[in-house]
Amino acid sequence: MKNYKNFSVEEFMQDAYFRQWAFDELSSDDTFWETWIQLNPEKIKIIEEAKSLVIALKVKPLAIFSESEISDGIQDILNETLENNAKANIFRFNWLRIAASLTILIGIGWWFMGKDRSTKVYFDQITSREQKAIHTNNGKKAITFELVDGSKITLEPNSELRYGNEFGDKKREVFLSGEAFFDVKKDSQRPFLIYTGKLVTKVVGTSFRIKAYEQDDNISVSVRTGKVTVYRQDRKIENNSSLSTEIVLIPNQKAVFEKEEELLIKTLVDTPVSLDDSPINTGLAFEETKISEVFNRLEGMYGIKIGFDKDVFSKCTVTAHFNSENLYQKLDIICEIVRAKYEIVDGEIMIFGNGCQ
Repeated sequence: MKNYKNFSVEEFMQDAYFRQWAFDELSSDDTFWETWIQLNPEKIKIIEEAKSLVIALKVKPLAIFSESEISDGIQDILNETLENNAKANIFRFNWLRIAASLTILIGIGWWFMGKDRSTKVYFDQITSREQKAIHTNNGKKAITFELVDGSKITLEPNSELRYGNEFGDKKREVFLSGEAFFDVKKDSQRPFLIYTGKLVTKVVGTSFRIKAYEQDDNISVSVRTGKVTVYRQDRKIENNSSLSTEIVLIPNQKAVFEKEEELLIKTLVDTPVSLDDSPINTGLAFEETKISEVFNRLEGMYGIKIGFDKDVFSKCTVTAHFNSENLYQKLDIICEIVRAKYEIVDGEIMIFGNGCQ
């Protein structure tokens, strides 16, 4: 097996197996390239560039020739087009740079056409079967669009969403680079999968945000409504098993994947929001209210479990009025009143203290 990890754009373009994949000529059982990309996310840009160039040039019939014939064709073109030996030496040392790739590959096509017209080597347009959809946001504001299944995506600046032509038909799979908010149309028969490097987010129908910029140290998935499953893909995939670590998120919970350590943890979003925006929940007022009731109100408001020792805090009451304070600010005030502290553990809030006298 070739060491594709060290391949450049030009080397991928000249690889027969890669070209077969680029033209969707491999059998449905051959998932080598999909798996390889998932396990080597740092090569995505190189793969995309090589695939785009191969498809754009449509050098599809080259796969029927041997590698030696292709090499001979390239050498003939170089010998015929280079003006002197100095240039030839430069190209022999590093003859497949991006700038030269287009010229060489186009030349190969015409070289084989001259050699054997019956092969019908020509550059035609991309067929609908090979088309892929790409949404790119290079602007300064978020853009919103709707997919064929009814799901709505808000793509943030410097972000890109890609998916195949089969999306919405047999499966719902997308690849995200950057940040986006997803409002997924519910479909229990076809789960919605978002690939972001080594992290996969799986949902049936819900709303959530994914932040997966290449330059960031981590990937985060924050849930707004519904339930989301997030898992890390193994380095070694056997028997189609791709689950290494799997966590389930509910509203106001967040999964963070540390890229360097490949660690997936569950925590809370930076600013939990109320799940019920009705007027009754715009403010909270407590008058000598038992602490257990206070925490129950907060649990119902934010959908986050709050754990505490009921016996220890049985004598604690709270008098406080809240308006625009976020959840953490509310907890700071409450804990100050009852002389306690809180910690976030596995997506839940735990209260610690000695209770009240």
